[in-house]
Amino acid sequence: MKQIYLNQVGFTKTGSKKAVLNFPAERFELVSTGGETVYSGNVTEFGRDKISGEETFVADFSQFSDEGSFAVRAGDTSSATFKISDDVYGTLFKDLLKCFYYLRCGDALSKEFAGEFYHEPCHTSLATVYGTDEKRDVSGGWHDAGDYGRYSTAGSVAVAHLLYGVRFFKNLLDVDFNIPKENCEKGQYPDILSEVKVELDFLMKMQREDGAVYHKVTTFSHAPFIMPEEDKEELFVFAVSSIATADIAAVCALAYTIYKDYDAAYADKLLAASKKAYAWLSANPNPLLFYNPEGSNTGQYDEAEDFSNRYWAAASLYEATGDEQYLIDARNQKVKAADYGDKHAGFGFQGDYLTCLGWAEVAGLGSFSMLLAGDDSDLTKELRTRYISEADRLVKVAKENGFGIPMLPEDYIWGSNFEVEKYMMILAVTDSFVSPNEEYKKVIRSGLDYLLGCNSMDVSYVTCHGEKAYKNPHLRPTAVDNVDEPWPGLVSGGPNRGLQDEKASELPKDTPPMKCYLDDVTCYSLNEITIYWNSPLVFVLAYFGA
Repeated sequence: MKQIYLNQVGFTKTGSKKAVLNFPAERFELVSTGGETVYSGNVTEFGRDKISGEETFVADFSQFSDEGSFAVRAGDTSSATFKISDDVYGTLFKDLLKCFYYLRCGDALSKEFAGEFYHEPCHTSLATVYGTDEKRDVSGGWHDAGDYGRYSTAGSVAVAHLLYGVRFFKNLLDVDFNIPKENCEKGQYPDILSEVKVELDFLMKMQREDGAVYHKVTTFSHAPFIMPEEDKEELFVFAVSSIATADIAAVCALAYTIYKDYDAAYADKLLAASKKAYAWLSANPNPLLFYNPEGSNTGQYDEAEDFSNRYWAAASLYEATGDEQYLIDARNQKVKAADYGDKHAGFGFQGDYLTCLGWAEVAGLGSFSMLLAGDDSDLTKELRTRYISEADRLVKVAKENGFGIPMLPEDYIWGSNFEVEKYMMILAVTDSFVSPNEEYKKVIRSGLDYLLGCNSMDVSYVTCHGEKAYKNPHLRPTAVDNVDEPWPGLVSGGPNRGLQDEKASELPKDTPPMKCYLDDVTCYSLNEITIYWNSPLVFVLAYFGA
């Protein structure tokens, strides 16, 4: 089938613009919604693309900058309609952020702000510390993903993406995405800080008096597809881990650097929680990892090491306080994390481990803190070199496929769209704060194009954004709330060569990586959502100044 793939939301007036064809053509036209041809150009053959399995041809219309709604046409084939405008991503930006509000847990949503996506209070009972009789109040925060679990490490990483976005790109503080203004005792926070405080308050509830942090709070098994208020099973707080403790130490220190300008008392509370967690880490230098107890099937979020987490914690506290001991600790943990990365490259991550920004490989978050510290330490100098090297690697990879994205076949794992987003974050920071480079900008734009429709599935991976946006996220409330459309702004996990659920496994095993996708609510390995798949795209749009 002949198809023309492109960003179905659209393009800013300046910057690169392209469509990818899966059939040969000599010329293409840009056609207005009124049927007028407003631009034409030559089609360039790229050739066989190994991640899509298609012959690809590129129609570049970067020189066209008129505002309006258009489609690309080649022969008898037309693309989806898209817009060109300087504020083309404004609504997308707000919807990506509003999803965090919709994912609030507890007595948190109101009909005024949630509208038809409102639900009754949920998960407000005390939770049992697993294996004991102790009860804890761990209410609040955000539901993590398609399930109703709340996880310390995943939550910390999502908050970190958002708050590093604030640190690098101040325009995030100006985005009003229509949420309650109830979260500041001494004046009004910007919306993003008001929403992030919901998760920070929950994360601090997960900390014990001795500083250690519980790994997660969930029911013993995943709830069926019911509304959150119908999930009445007993809540359990599961064991502490060094990875959760390190992540909370890191993210609370990061949050301190921002909230101190709005509410000194709250910022001091954050820093105290960070230091208490770090003191526990210092007193417990051996890894304390996490695995589910036998029979439990809620998210495990297991990690193979805690070096990257401890590195992030030390770097974040150094950037927040300037205490040289944290810099010494960061250097030591950096060596361990880098050594681990060298030995395990290709196992779940590609590229430089010290730039990784995932929920498990968090060293890149520590590196962000070191870049923000802006000192002339040997560590910061090394990291600047590493970021340039990794950004150059991503540009090289992008030139090897017809879509211009920094993805290898090996990157098409569970949550492959997260891999695209993480690479875009690395390029955005390198371009903005290390070494400006037009090549980096071009690859970032191609990554955004990919997520919004310029892919061989011809689908936008953000709900309600794009003519062919996916509609069936693996997310309990949107599946059973009797509302036809899902919440707008949810990012799908995307294609995954692993095909780890029953429906996905029906795809042929030789399906090209980019085509290992189904828009099906049962496909948790392809079409689930998570807070940390929305948060990096917020970061990227902040880079664009959306």
